[in-house]
Amino acid sequence: MFMTIPEAVEIAKKHLVEVMPDLASSTIELDELETPPSGSAWRFTFTAIRPSDPNNSNVLELLRSRRSTKSVEVNSVDGSLLAIRNRAA
Repeated sequence: MFMTIPEAVEIAKKHLVEVMPDLASSTIELDELETPPSGSAWRFTFTAIRPSDPNNSNVLELLRSRRSTKSVEVNSVDGSLLAIRNRAA
């Protein structure tokens, strides 16, 4: 049985944070959702926005280090992780 979209989104976020624990304190937003024609996998693109460091006054460094975009692919039946990729922002 296939999982629902909300279930798949939560599972993909969980995998992302497990593999990349430095994103745990980030706000993770869903940007894109895709199911291939075969229906075998969900593909999501997330943007992780890290909290600002109030001690860092370098604006360029703040902008560069705060945003990260990742593509996550999970099996549509069992939710297993298939891939995490860097995605151009």
